[in-house]
Amino acid sequence: MKMDLDLKAGFLQSLKREVLASLSAEERAVIEVSTGELGNKPDAVKLGWLKMRTKQTWTKQRYTAALNRTIKTLREAVATQAEKDRGGSEDQ
Repeated sequence: MKMDLDLKAGFLQSLKREVLASLSAEERAVIEVSTGELGNKPDAVKLGWLKMRTKQTWTKQRYTAALNRTIKTLREAVATQAEKDRGGSEDQ
């Protein structure tokens, strides 16, 4: 499954610092490797960078799953933050 994401161009710019700070160290590393200059590098370079950063072994499958989880977490955090900014709290 190939994912073409340009997170830096839009998604991350709309995030507040608190939202990014709420991510785990692994989630922040996954976002860092998915954006900017590393986002254009081959998967082997990304996996090597993740190993260096987290001191854990990474596979393409692990990276893809972690990226999907992190994006889902960020979407939920953005939705929660947007609701707080609107001042409303709807029961779900």
